[in-house]
Amino acid sequence: MPYSNLHVTQIIYWGFLLNFKVDCSEENHGMRLKDRIGFPKNVLTFLIHLVCLILILFIAFTVRILPLKWGAYLNEFDPFWHWYVAKHIVENGVDWIFKNSWVDLRTWFPYGRHVASTTPMGLPLTAAVFYLTLKSLGLNVSLLNVAIYLPPFMAAVTCLTLYFWGRDVGGRETGILAGLFLALNTAYIGRTTLGFFKHESVGIFAIVLFSLLFFKALNPEKPLKTTILYSVFAGLTLAYLNISWGAFYYMLGLIPLFVFLLLLTQKYTEKLFITYTIVMVLSTILTIPFPRPGYRLLTSMGFLPVVGGFLLLGVYEGLIKRFRFRFLFLPITITIIVVALLGLYFAGIVSPLATKILTAMNPILRRTSPLAPVVESVAEHKMSTWATFYRGFGVLPFFMVLGMYFAFKRRRPVDIYLIVFGLTSVYAAASFIRLNLILAPVACLLAAYGITEMVKPLTAAIKNSLASSKEKRKTVPLINPIIGLVFIVILVLSIVPSFMEAVNSAYMPVTIASASVPIREYRADWFDALKWISKNVPVGTPVVCWWDYGYWVAIGGNSTTVADNATINTTQIANVGQVLLSNETTALKLSRKYFRSDYILVFITTFPVGGRHQPWGYGDEGKWIWMYRIAHLYHPNLKLENIDKDRNRLPDKNTLLGKLIYWACGIPVKFEKFKVVYASPSHQYVLNGTVIPTTQVIIVKGID
Repeated sequence: MPYSNLHVTQIIYWGFLLNFKVDCSEENHGMRLKDRIGFPKNVLTFLIHLVCLILILFIAFTVRILPLKWGAYLNEFDPFWHWYVAKHIVENGVDWIFKNSWVDLRTWFPYGRHVASTTPMGLPLTAAVFYLTLKSLGLNVSLLNVAIYLPPFMAAVTCLTLYFWGRDVGGRETGILAGLFLALNTAYIGRTTLGFFKHESVGIFAIVLFSLLFFKALNPEKPLKTTILYSVFAGLTLAYLNISWGAFYYMLGLIPLFVFLLLLTQKYTEKLFITYTIVMVLSTILTIPFPRPGYRLLTSMGFLPVVGGFLLLGVYEGLIKRFRFRFLFLPITITIIVVALLGLYFAGIVSPLATKILTAMNPILRRTSPLAPVVESVAEHKMSTWATFYRGFGVLPFFMVLGMYFAFKRRRPVDIYLIVFGLTSVYAAASFIRLNLILAPVACLLAAYGITEMVKPLTAAIKNSLASSKEKRKTVPLINPIIGLVFIVILVLSIVPSFMEAVNSAYMPVTIASASVPIREYRADWFDALKWISKNVPVGTPVVCWWDYGYWVAIGGNSTTVADNATINTTQIANVGQVLLSNETTALKLSRKYFRSDYILVFITTFPVGGRHQPWGYGDEGKWIWMYRIAHLYHPNLKLENIDKDRNRLPDKNTLLGKLIYWACGIPVKFEKFKVVYASPSHQYVLNGTVIPTTQVIIVKGID
């Protein structure tokens, strides 16, 4: 287990504490450091910070490339699609994006997919720019390698950006700790590891960079030209986020809420009006030309808070400052704005948000929305538990609360923003496990700020006790230096387990290399299956499979599929579920009717128990219940009692999927309308009686 990075972490901690000693020292003590070491105090402090920062960037990158032990591949499922789109950009340019002219017929057969209007373009464009830049410099790299290594690189850049934001919030010590915490945050590592070429790798970077630039623009000490310049850069960053990740709606709600709270706490300045206007107008203008989100952004429910923010600032700037009836401003203005926005929504002028966004905002919809089963069938859309919070953040939430206390005590605009950011992101993370990612940077920053403010008097007491008698302060320290030292040691020990869990979580093969099961072992099943598909399935003939594997089959197998992780056609997904849970005769008839295909793929995992293989639960044998729930929405005649008559939590043997599960476990079955044309390598474990778990990709073909 590679824990060598933890030694580097200890060095950063010592640098952090040594820096406190240097910063807390008096001028003559700094001169003694200069005489002994040969550097003035400010140079020594700079070198300590520089070394710590370099080590943090090293940790952030190296931890995330630990899966290299099992090979460098794209991770999870969506990255295959984003790489595919980036490849099209490199080969065909970008004109098709704004014309929305590319309809990909290899996916969602027979209808195809309008790529530009269903794909956030920020990530593929970023990869294409990186690739073309490296090629122009004479470096022999492939676009695939750029896609594989971009997430760890962006994670390191994000840690660096968070350092600068943390430095502005609470000093360089806060920045160093915030960067370190993010570098070794389990929740963040999970979405920025090797090959995880998804929106989040650039989305979190954009959120942190935007926050940094936004508050530089609001700095009251900066001249107006600087405010405008930072506002423009913040607007560009927000536009980049808008075209990169659907979570931009979160920021479009957070910023107006922050504006409202500044007005409520009477911290309004003209710079707020200028910055908000430039940021929102510029980002909207630059976002609209991209088909996703395009002009729909202006009429979506998610854009209403932005409009509300404009109205609040406009009324305040135009009326309140002039006529000074502030005591009536908030209740009257808010009432008018809310009524107006609700009127737009109920009049049908404003369109609702996507179901998964609405379920994150209102978890009750998980039970009431007819499309909830599609959202719930995705593991990363589950609601968080205390266990997932602890695994993702360790003890950081406790220090995050401490940071909120110090921020509330100071109550500068950035403090209000951090508190609101922290509270709303905790709510979002509780609704969706995936949104732990949004919580990660603000949790790390608030925790770092809380620890820094807490440690300052402790290090001052320790420094005071170590100083010579001539340098002793006249005031008696409020904290016993021994107690302070013990507390710092306990603090370090409480955080180290979280770092160990972060390294442990990163030390896993990418999903396809472990055949989509959580084991530290290379499995060739999916690689072999995709190679077989590419060579044996006729061009243009779709392979029918559950949507989880659609991108692998279409992109990795160079084939055609009927559903994938975009889940843009719920009816199509329901039809796949109906095919798999029907008997052989009906399944073949429906497959030909819906998809004009005889090829059906399933993924079955088994685990040896008592010398016999039993369903393990990581494949379709565990997902079949979601197949039923989604299919039942559109095919109500499909009844659970007819699929699982014996109530053993598996589809019965008379269904196509049930028969394939039995076959995968080594139980003899008779196929009537299908024949097995491919079984991946681990099926040999079943045939040979080997006591090893299997990850079987099985393909059947219909016969007349």
